[in-house]
Amino acid sequence: MRTYLFPGLLAVAALYLMLRLAVHLEIVRASLGAVFVLFDLAALALAYLGARTWRSQWATLALAVYTLVVLAGQVAPIHLAGLPLVMVFLVYATVRHRIPERDAAAFWGWVFVWPALGLMLTWNVFPSFFALWISLFDRFNFIGESRFVGLLNYRILWHDPLFWRALSNTFWYVMLTVPTGILLGTVVAVLLNERIRGLGLFRTIYFLPYITALTAAAAVWQWIYHPEFGFLNWLLGTPGFDWLHTPDGIFALALEPFGVKLSGFWAGPSVAFTAIMAMTVWHFLGYNVVILLAGLQSIPAQYYEAAELDGAGWWQKQRYITWPLLSPTTFFLAIIGLIGAFQVFTQVYVMTPTGGVLNDTLTVAMYLYNKGFRDSDFSYASALAVTMFVIILALTLLQRQVLERRVTYEH
Repeated sequence: MRTYLFPGLLAVAALYLMLRLAVHLEIVRASLGAVFVLFDLAALALAYLGARTWRSQWATLALAVYTLVVLAGQVAPIHLAGLPLVMVFLVYATVRHRIPERDAAAFWGWVFVWPALGLMLTWNVFPSFFALWISLFDRFNFIGESRFVGLLNYRILWHDPLFWRALSNTFWYVMLTVPTGILLGTVVAVLLNERIRGLGLFRTIYFLPYITALTAAAAVWQWIYHPEFGFLNWLLGTPGFDWLHTPDGIFALALEPFGVKLSGFWAGPSVAFTAIMAMTVWHFLGYNVVILLAGLQSIPAQYYEAAELDGAGWWQKQRYITWPLLSPTTFFLAIIGLIGAFQVFTQVYVMTPTGGVLNDTLTVAMYLYNKGFRDSDFSYASALAVTMFVIILALTLLQRQVLERRVTYEH
């Protein structure tokens, strides 16, 4: 218990300071009485345990000041909000000669971790909970009054055809870009792992697209797809074909000559959305290649040497050595790729700002953006964000459950 006293005192003091600043700057306008009660209980318990543990007059006095300021809550002046944090260091200064080295290391470790942790709480964790909170209100927009409606936004979302359209588009995007990116990245990484001339130059060429700003890359590809002046139409000899404004599904177009007619979801992603997918695979290929190259170079050369002695060919070595031992890397890329693909926004917004013809390129992230920043309906946008979080979490857990059993670890 002694090991956790200083980290606990530090956590309560830091969170108390952040919350007081948020209330003072009117970032948080809701009533926080219950939250301050929790701080009071935590401060009292930690101060009592500290006084019993260290039995120092000065430490007890510092803990008393620490507790009194926290107990004052929103009543205390704002310039005293940082006093509990000062008291934590004062307590440490008075008892440092009596605490074990392990406890001192734990204290200073948390001191250096808290600035980064505070930023993460400020910009990631707290906004996530705030989004969940405002999703329970009606048309929350930070200006006018809004009323609590519970799960109404989620019920509306469940019957919203535009949401299901955006979700189906996002589904096709994930299913086509993530496996394609990993497969192409594996092929390129295997080739670049061979001893060839100019290897460094080839690695640089493949990585350059990834370090290019996504907005700039999307703008260049928008020109490539231009119906009149685009490079792609010149290369294919199809002048006038509008790649980014063709809503026909690629599966429907592919099977139409055979008399098979598909519609709706089964028609597949539109030509416009497929063009955006091609640009995305090209842009992120360099990242996949670098990660896969690192995985390839971590495979011991002895395995390949033993396989050669047994008469294995190039394909057999790839099939029975490279692919199984590369599976942890591909598993990582699959997890990261799924999470990133479900949040696709930038290239879609740059190349088709209106969501395409008949919303054929609308994604969940773009629909969320439209609802929040175009329609100023942050409640519904937050409901979309929470729903997308739940979907991503469920698919990630399912992916781990299904794929991790097929991962081959060396040790």
